[in-house]
Amino acid sequence: MKHTILISALALSLCACAGLTPPNASELARTPHIEFGQPLPAGDNYVLHFPAGKPLPVSTLIDGNLFERTEASELHVVLKRDIYVFRRFASFDGKNWQPGHKLVKTKLELQIPQKDGSRAGLLHLTLDQPQEH
Repeated sequence: MKHTILISALALSLCACAGLTPPNASELARTPHIEFGQPLPAGDNYVLHFPAGKPLPVSTLIDGNLFERTEASELHVVLKRDIYVFRRFASFDGKNWQPGHKLVKTKLELQIPQKDGSRAGLLHLTLDQPQEH
C-alpha cells in the first residue's frame, strides 16, 4: 500500500466527523501506534507517526484524457520534527494533541500556466508550523 504525505497533509486540514476533543492518555494507550511505511489498519483508530530526519516519499501524478500519456514522479521530503496524527488531531510529541489545522498550516497552490509563463503549470504545497504570538 502506497502512502503519501500529501494525503495526510490534506487530512490534517480537514474537519472530520471525529470527536471535538483531543484524545486522552487512556484512549491512546489502547490505540495501535504505526510508523509511517507500515501497513495501516482498517478504520481510523490508530496513531500514525511521521518521523523526523527520515526521507518520506510523496507521489505526484498528472493524467487525464487531455494528455498523450500519464506522468508520475516520486519526491522525498524530510521533516524537521516528528509529527503524530490521530484522526483529525496532530501532535509533535505524541502527548499534546490539537486539531491538525492548528498544528500544521497547509497551503495548496495551483497555477495554470505558471505565472511567469515558463511552464504549463505549477503545483505548490506548503506546510508550515503556525507562528505563536
